[in-house]
Amino acid sequence: MHRGMSFALTAALAVGLLVCLFVQVWVLPSAVVGVIAVFPEVDRLAVPAVVWGVVAIACWQAVAVIGLRVVAVVRIGRFDSSSYGLLRAIVGCLLAFIVLVASAFIALTMMGYSPPAMLGLIAAGLLTLVIVVALLMFLGANSVVRQSSQG
Repeated sequence: MHRGMSFALTAALAVGLLVCLFVQVWVLPSAVVGVIAVFPEVDRLAVPAVVWGVVAIACWQAVAVIGLRVVAVVRIGRFDSSSYGLLRAIVGCLLAFIVLVASAFIALTMMGYSPPAMLGLIAAGLLTLVIVVALLMFLGANSVVRQSSQG
């Protein structure tokens, strides 16, 4: 990997981590307060919404931290099949996010909130699912290649 690309990826991931932290600490709580000011009937969702948001963002922060490690491993030219554990860890974090999305969707539906109001939630879950499938296909394809070259 070129030094410039490595620096750009590291910088992007570090900025992403800082943005996520800012969203967790300031933006999310104030957004929830703003929504409650406009729609007081959702007051009972305030605390669960903030907790869910913080945990969901933490899943992506974990992905970014692992991504920093992947960039470091690739930069020194040591990314090989032993590094696939990092990619599996990313898959685990993304699956945790999908579980959070599904549980939020189910909980909100059971509370009487209609699915059209949750399009962002649905889109985030589907996009994450696509990423997980792509990573699993990569890991699976490389597992088959590794096994055929050993046999």
